[in-house]
Amino acid sequence: MIFFRKTSKILFVAIILFTAVYAQASMFDSVRSFYHKQLGAVQNSYHEQKGDYYYDKKQYLNAYEHYISASKNNNAYAYFQLFVMLRNGEGVGKDKHKATQMLKEAVRLEYPMAEIILANRLLYQEPTDAKKAISLLKSAARKEYRYAYADLYKVYWNGIGVKRDTAKADQYYRLAKANGLDLKQNSSKKSYSDAPLKGNLIVDIQRGLKKLGFYKSTADGIPGPMTRKSIANFQKFYGYPIDSKVSSQTLKQINSEIK
Repeated sequence: MIFFRKTSKILFVAIILFTAVYAQASMFDSVRSFYHKQLGAVQNSYHEQKGDYYYDKKQYLNAYEHYISASKNNNAYAYFQLFVMLRNGEGVGKDKHKATQMLKEAVRLEYPMAEIILANRLLYQEPTDAKKAISLLKSAARKEYRYAYADLYKVYWNGIGVKRDTAKADQYYRLAKANGLDLKQNSSKKSYSDAPLKGNLIVDIQRGLKKLGFYKSTADGIPGPMTRKSIANFQKFYGYPIDSKVSSQTLKQINSEIK
């Protein structure tokens, strides 16, 4: 009986010690995982911004190296920029196969412009896959990307890969127009996803806000709630009338505050 009691006590102590050690190990793993995530986010932001800096200065080799570094941390924007550079032969030789690989990686990470470009390929190039293409366009539309609205309008208005649906087409027309894209004033048959990939008003505003510390995300050209909130915070801080508008006047305000 005494032996049994001693054995039970030893077992109980061993279980307590094992539980404590396991809990400490789990806590250490959690802390380490959190640290690595934070470090990865910092490195991501650094390489992304340096990539943009060198790209704007047309120092493409330096830009390419930084985008490669950012892509290793699953940066969708970096993958998309690598696609653009490989497609255009900017600083590196043109490589359609590798460019497509980068595009698909950006799509995997749900980068909206990549989704739109791949969707148009699936709609108009062999082999076609209208179902997947429309799914990609709707994914981009959920992120408030106006070119997705435009392409969905065209798909449903013309019945491209789907049954013609003028009600849905009208819905996407109104969304596109509300975001500054009046489709009926531009009857070009060209896809709206062929619009400039960089240097547009929205991207310039996002980059300016980023420099001033008001915008923390990727300069992706999407005029979503985060961009509008950042504009409002900027305008409030510097004493401008608060309208949250993505406009040339807003960009002028931002540029005037960048030293």
